[in-house]
Amino acid sequence: MMKVGNVTMKKGVYKGDNKFWVWFNEIKMNTIKRKPITISLLDETGAPTMVWTLQNAWPIKITSTDLKAEGNEVAIETIEIAHEGLTIANG
Repeated sequence: MMKVGNVTMKKGVYKGDNKFWVWFNEIKMNTIKRKPITISLLDETGAPTMVWTLQNAWPIKITSTDLKAEGNEVAIETIEIAHEGLTIANG
């Protein structure tokens, strides 16, 4: 039996981008909205070179930057996603 762990992704934060938080906030009273997730690795021309597809995925943890007043680093957001299966395709 194959076992696949959670997927963790990181990205820079920019204005108006709150889709992860909206999805995370849909978890109410143990009702979790699961959906397929497609992650594509693109080459220089924008064509996919590898594609990962997560079946029945849902967010389990989201963390944001520390928001230090004296810091000057880029704001990074991290999401951990659980899923019920993973397929990989070469582009």
